[in-house]
Amino acid sequence: DAQSRQNVARFSGEQGFLRSTLRALARERQREKISAEAPFLLIGRTDGRLTLLDPATGQRIDLESFGPSNAAVFAGLRLAGQEPMPQSHSR
Repeated sequence: DAQSRQNVARFSGEQGFLRSTLRALARERQREKISAEAPFLLIGRTDGRLTLLDPATGQRIDLESFGPSNAAVFAGLRLAGQEPMPQSHSR
């Protein structure tokens, strides 16, 4: 989470699309000798599309270009780390 600086998810195993997408952005930072500390931004559009943005380099990846199942990998991160909504009880 960019605001709280807390990890919202950890991944293990292959995670092919997720890892390759983040590696591509990280490689660009290395190439430009930019610190890896700045967070990447996951931007949700009103029409449901998602964009992964690296504000440090200006690189962006429109995730819907890779199909719905690959975009869904990142869509799950949008809610990661958020507090669950309190349940209301009706009588």
